[in-house]
Amino acid sequence: MTPTIKFNPQLCAMSENSLDLAQRNLVLAFLPYLGSPLSGLEVSRKASRLVSEALEALQGPLGPWRLLWGPGTFQAVPGAVPANTMFVAEHGRTGELFISIAGTNPYSPYAWFAEDFHVDETSDWVYGSGGKRGAISMGTLTGLRALQGMVPPRQVPGANLSLTRFLEGYFNKRRKAVPVTVAGHSLGGALAPAAALWLLDTQADWDARLRAEISVYAYAGPSPGDAVFADYIEKRFGDRLHRIYNPKDVVTHAWDVADLSELKALYSPELMRDPLWDRAVDFLITASKGIDYKQIDSSPVELAGRIKQEIVFRLAPPIANLVGQLLYQHTLAYFELLEVAFPEKRSALGRRLSQQSGMLARQILSRAGVWSPVSMLGGLLVKAFTETWSHMPMAPSPIPEVGPQPGDTAGEAAELSTA
Repeated sequence: MTPTIKFNPQLCAMSENSLDLAQRNLVLAFLPYLGSPLSGLEVSRKASRLVSEALEALQGPLGPWRLLWGPGTFQAVPGAVPANTMFVAEHGRTGELFISIAGTNPYSPYAWFAEDFHVDETSDWVYGSGGKRGAISMGTLTGLRALQGMVPPRQVPGANLSLTRFLEGYFNKRRKAVPVTVAGHSLGGALAPAAALWLLDTQADWDARLRAEISVYAYAGPSPGDAVFADYIEKRFGDRLHRIYNPKDVVTHAWDVADLSELKALYSPELMRDPLWDRAVDFLITASKGIDYKQIDSSPVELAGRIKQEIVFRLAPPIANLVGQLLYQHTLAYFELLEVAFPEKRSALGRRLSQQSGMLARQILSRAGVWSPVSMLGGLLVKAFTETWSHMPMAPSPIPEVGPQPGDTAGEAAELSTA
């Protein structure tokens, strides 16, 4: 297979021995994002091809991984972009299984509102037995149910099998212990601990001989549940529970009210505060309804986050710099702080916007009655801004530059070419 994904050559040049587990797992946790901009009825198949190509292209730094299941996807509406994505890969030498869970798809309103921000109520944790097990947010529960219900379609590894059905068949053939790592970034940083705990609490149902040794790596995630749940998951996993966070990352302050209260001055005094930012923080505090949320892992890895001065524009309004910092601290900062190259050199989110923004701006200005030459100039300025932004990158996302492949329909080829 000739890879069509253009990854950062600096990352590809790294050797497997040069990455520790936190670095390696961060890269693997970003791979489910590859299918984020795809839509239609063949999302799982196209995402499967992209992930397989990524695993092949990144064998140098990651080692020999093989896609065994998925990606499974959940589409809130048939044909829409996936709200959730997950895959399972196996290391060719060690036999380790890696379950990678995508974070928030920026193109999916369902992911934002039904999962990220649905924190005004909780649901009891129903798995496991004995003692207090706490509760998780309804958003976490919604995402977990999406993962539990995923069944890859035909022509995708693990076709017609749910995750637990796949794992049951896999472990029925194993005679020795197998390490299983469950990891995710952002929303995936909340769903990965919940999914891992679900697998651990139900392990006897799909792994009768208890061969799986499950561990968790949660990057940049909000708290998935309340204080009792945080204590329960730590008791169940012990030192196999790993939370890696950047204190300058807004998302990691959600949803504990005391942590949320720190956000108004999170980037002060380096950046000016803004009333709109403060109101957004008040909204987040109100959204949590005073529920006793608590982050998992009492001994997390705290990265040495700092303000990224290179993306601070003194002539820009304060809110623009605050949002730019938010995007950086939640994404690219993790790679820089963990000293591993970001999967791509150019922001694909910015690239996608730059492809569409000029035409969109011209249409809006023209329909508003703006004189045609002025609307054309306005469109060019917007396109220039987004094109510059895509090279920075202020809002990176590992969406590849992919060319059409043999066997693609004309529509699929066009979609992959603009992904």
